[in-house]
Amino acid sequence: MSKMKKEIAINLYGLIRDIKNSNLSREALVKYIMLRVKLKSLFEEFEKVRTEIAEQTKPDGWKEGDSMKEWDEAFRPVMQKWLSEEVDIQTKIFNQDECADLISSNPDLSGSAIDLIVSGLLKE
Repeated sequence: MSKMKKEIAINLYGLIRDIKNSNLSREALVKYIMLRVKLKSLFEEFEKVRTEIAEQTKPDGWKEGDSMKEWDEAFRPVMQKWLSEEVDIQTKIFNQDECADLISSNPDLSGSAIDLIVSGLLKE
């Protein structure tokens, strides 16, 4: 397995969460679905952690409409520490053809999204 920062894995999941996979072979689709399951699990953990950190760093007496500055200053370093931790998820699952098949299933992807797919999913 290869280690990557949680932040990168979460961003990769955010990108692939809503894309199509219609041009993938059965073998590539299986690899892709298994990766999505792992990344989704991490994303769900992120949502729980984010909520917990927000609750724990909320300033005493803070009310809706109050300045967020103090809260942000307490929240940000804790959240960033969690996001910078490494996780063991092998995301480089596709050969060049499989990567191209995924990209061709999504002709509306931006260049930066394609770059992230290639750097995140293409075996080296």
